[in-house]
Amino acid sequence: MASQTEHTSALDVAPQSLAENLVNWFVQHGGHLSPQVQLAYTHAQGFHLCARAPLTSPVVASCPLSLTLSILNLDPGEKGMQHIQSPLQQCRDKIPDHILAYLMLLEQRDKGNDSPWSAYLACLPGPQNMTTPLWFDDVDFAFLAGTSLAPAAKERKAELHQQREHAVQVMKHFDMHLADVISLESLQWAATIFTSRAFISTHILPGRETIPMLFPVIDILNHSVTAKVEWDFEPHRSFALKCLQGDSVQPGEELFNNYAPKQNDELLLGYGFCLEDNPIEQFALKLAFQPQLQQYAQQLGLLDGKNVPFEMTRDFLATDPNKEQHFLRTRGHPFGRYDNNVPFFRGVPPYIVHFFFIQTIITAEVDISSIDVARPGARITLQVLVLLHQALEQRCASLPLRIEQEPQNTKQKYAKIYRDGQARIIHSVRQELQAAVARLRASDRDTSNRSLHSLPEVLSAFKKDMPTATAKFTAALQKHGLEKTHDDSLKWALLLTVLISTMLTTPETDKVSVFTLVRSLCAQHALPTLEDGIEDVETYTFVDEHLVDFVHLPSADPSTTPSDVLDDLGLTFVNQPADSTAPVFIDGRTEHLGARVIMWAMKVAERDVVPVFEDGGIRKCLYAPCGGGDETWMYEDVDVRAE
Repeated sequence: MASQTEHTSALDVAPQSLAENLVNWFVQHGGHLSPQVQLAYTHAQGFHLCARAPLTSPVVASCPLSLTLSILNLDPGEKGMQHIQSPLQQCRDKIPDHILAYLMLLEQRDKGNDSPWSAYLACLPGPQNMTTPLWFDDVDFAFLAGTSLAPAAKERKAELHQQREHAVQVMKHFDMHLADVISLESLQWAATIFTSRAFISTHILPGRETIPMLFPVIDILNHSVTAKVEWDFEPHRSFALKCLQGDSVQPGEELFNNYAPKQNDELLLGYGFCLEDNPIEQFALKLAFQPQLQQYAQQLGLLDGKNVPFEMTRDFLATDPNKEQHFLRTRGHPFGRYDNNVPFFRGVPPYIVHFFFIQTIITAEVDISSIDVARPGARITLQVLVLLHQALEQRCASLPLRIEQEPQNTKQKYAKIYRDGQARIIHSVRQELQAAVARLRASDRDTSNRSLHSLPEVLSAFKKDMPTATAKFTAALQKHGLEKTHDDSLKWALLLTVLISTMLTTPETDKVSVFTLVRSLCAQHALPTLEDGIEDVETYTFVDEHLVDFVHLPSADPSTTPSDVLDDLGLTFVNQPADSTAPVFIDGRTEHLGARVIMWAMKVAERDVVPVFEDGGIRKCLYAPCGGGDETWMYEDVDVRAE
C-alpha cells in the first residue's frame, strides 16, 4: 500500500503489460474485478486502480482464498489454499512463522515464471521503491532524531538481521539453495511487502491464530483516510472490497482503500509514508517503574485504585503499564483528552501523572490516608506539575519544534512530516504545563502577585525594606563561596533562617513586605521539636556555626550568637497579646528557639522549594502564596498564549 500522494517504481517490463498479465491471471483463477475499473500505472502513484466510469456495483474487487499468499500455503492440510511443495516445509517450528512467510515470498519470487503468483509478484515494488525506516541510511535517520521511531526502526532492523542469521543456519542444515541467496536486503524487502500490503486473517479464517495474508489486486489500492469503503469477508472463501461512493466517481479518478485511522509512526514504519496534519496523531511515552520503587509503592497502597489522584480514570491499573505505551494528546484531539480535575494535566496520560504523584508522595513522606486523593492540595499538585514540566522540557530538548534541514528524498520528506507532527504535540503539552508554572511565577516585582519565588527575587524584596541586612547576607554568601554555587537548597535554608530570625527580632514587621511571605510559610509549617530530629546534619551544622556571618540580631551583648539571641527570645513569648507579631507557630514560652528555627527553615526548604525549569535550566523556587485565601490555581485552566 502506498500513500495517495506518492509512490515510485522502476520496472524492466512495460507496466501496462505487467498490469494486463496480473488482471488476466487474477480473473482466470477466480478473482473478480469490476468492469468499471482498470489497473493503471504512473510514476507518481505506482500501480493503482482507476475508474473507467461510475461504478454500477460497489464491489471493486474480490479475491478468493485460493489466490492468497501466506505461510498457510506450506501446509498441505489447509483447505481452499494454493498448496506448494517447498523445502521450507522442513523449517516449520524451527523458524518463526512470520520469518518463514517472508522466506516463502522470496522463494516464490526466485522461481520467476514457475511460481503460481508470478504475475502478482512481478507488480510488487522493488527495494529501490521502499520508503519505510528499514531502508533509511544515516542521513535519512537524522530526520527522525529525538522521536521514538528512530530506535524502534533500528531495533526492527537488528531483529531482522538476527532472524536472517538464524534462518540461514536452519536452511543450511537442510542443504537448501535458498540459504545462499537470502540477503538482509531481500529479507527486508519481504518484510516490507508484508507490513505494507498484508491483511490479517481474522475475518476470512475466524477462530484460529491470526496471521498476515497477501490478497493480490486488492492490496494494490492506495490508502486514503477519506475513502468510504467496506471490507466484506466471506469466511473460508473470499474477500471483497466495496467502494460505498462508487456511483459518484469520475472516469480516470483513482479508487482508494481505507486502512482505518492510523498514526504516522505506524504508517511510516509499516507502509513508508505519512499524512500531513494527521488528526489522530499522538506522542508516545514509555515510563517504567524501577522494581524497588514499584514494590515500595505497592506496600504503601499507592497503586490501589482508591489512591489514583485528581479524579483520573483507573483503567490503566488493569494493564502492565511498564510495557504499555502512553500517549500525550493536544487540545481538540478526536479521541478526547484524559479525565483530570486539573485542567493542564488533561493532555498527559493518567499513568504518567500517577507515576509522578507517587514519586511526590514518597519523596515528601506524605501519609496517603491523610490527604484527599482527588484534591491533594496545592503543594502536592505543584510538585507533580514541576516534575512533569521538567520531564517534558528535557524530552523537548531532543526534539526541537523546528529543524533547519530540508528533505532531499521521499524518505526524508515523510520522516520530516512525522517528526514535525510529534514535535508539535509534545511542545503543545509542554506549553500548557509551562503556562501553569508561569502563572505562579508572575513576573511582577510585587511578591504579593507571585506564588513561586526565586532566591534573587526574595533577596530583592528583602533589600527593598532592609538593605543593610540584605547586604550582610550577600556578603556572607560570597565569603563562604556560596554566591555562585548550585546548592540552592543550602542557600534557601540560610535565607529562610535569616528572614524568620530577623522578623522575630524586628518591631513593626508589617512594614516589611517580605515578611508577608514568611508569615504565609509559618501558617503552613509548624515549628519542629528537637525530638523530630535532624536528617541533614551537614546543612544544620553549617547554618548553626556560620549564622553569625549571615545575620545580625539585636542583643545587649555583641558577642551573643544569633542562636542564643533566639533562645532568649523564645523564653519571652508568654501570654502573648492578640496583636502579637510573633508567628502563629509560636505559642507561649518556647525553648531552644534558635535550633528549632534552623530546623524549620530546613524543613520549608525541603518541602516547599521546588525545581522549576526556566530559561533553559533548573531554578529552585520557593512556593509561598502571599495573597491569602483558598489556593484554587490548580483548578483553573491556563492560557497557553501567555507563555
